[in-house]
Amino acid sequence: MNTVQLNCFLTVAQTLNFARAAKLLNVTQPAVTQQIHSLEEELNVKLFNRTTRTVELTREGMIFMSDAKSILDISERAKRRVTHSFEDLRKAFVIGCHARNEIHQFADVLGKMREQFQTIYPMFQVIPFAHLYQQLAEDRLEVVAAFEENDLKKGILYREITKAQAIAVTTRDHPFAQKAQVTVEDFNEQPVVIIEPRNCPRALGKIQYQMIENKSAMQIYVCDSVESSITLARGKYGVAVISDIFPVKDPTLAYTPIVNVPPMSYGVYYKTLAGHPELKTFIHLAKEQFSQSSAG
Repeated sequence: MNTVQLNCFLTVAQTLNFARAAKLLNVTQPAVTQQIHSLEEELNVKLFNRTTRTVELTREGMIFMSDAKSILDISERAKRRVTHSFEDLRKAFVIGCHARNEIHQFADVLGKMREQFQTIYPMFQVIPFAHLYQQLAEDRLEVVAAFEENDLKKGILYREITKAQAIAVTTRDHPFAQKAQVTVEDFNEQPVVIIEPRNCPRALGKIQYQMIENKSAMQIYVCDSVESSITLARGKYGVAVISDIFPVKDPTLAYTPIVNVPPMSYGVYYKTLAGHPELKTFIHLAKEQFSQSSAG
């Protein structure tokens, strides 16, 4: 696998047109086709469904997109570090997250860090679950912000920064919006919007399972992200079940606590604090911020 293959794959995935991708890459169409074929052979999967009229990503192709982007990002960052090593004295601080909706919560923390570490260069890597911890183990990330997992590699440490609560997201005219809190039993007659297991923290997944355990397939909507589940809730397809940490609240929606489910531990994963003052400060400020948010 090389960057030429990955660039070809991502360009075709973006344009869904081999001829247009070849033009953008300034190569011939057969060259793009060959790069895609060689990548598919190496991965042993089919990345595109192609007819004489259309090109579509396969499910495997959709899954591979985030990995391909991450690999290219790492490659480009490495090139920039070498090329501009004498010009750019900033120090990269790479934070791993599972979803893009997690990023916004660290804005104030990073703002305070900049006051103490003026050359810090925050970066985010949004990567599927297993790959994220692998990159931490390989020292490609400084820290991972995530819900607590219990089966990670030896040598990776976890520190809780807050307790998260499951919430029900609905429109303002939904019966849940009139309640101060809801229970699992309140979901018995409600269609539910959940996040698919591979994109959902295990602790939240267990709570979601309680909501759908006795429901028919017609009452369950499965989404690939928090944003997608909230969109369906806004469209009145069902009640979205998410964590209270992430949403940037929409005034047209109601966010109702679910009270008879266990709280979820949310924190940071890292390898060591020794010799990493930026990481130590990041953890301290994050814990402080979440404590203030809980108090408020």
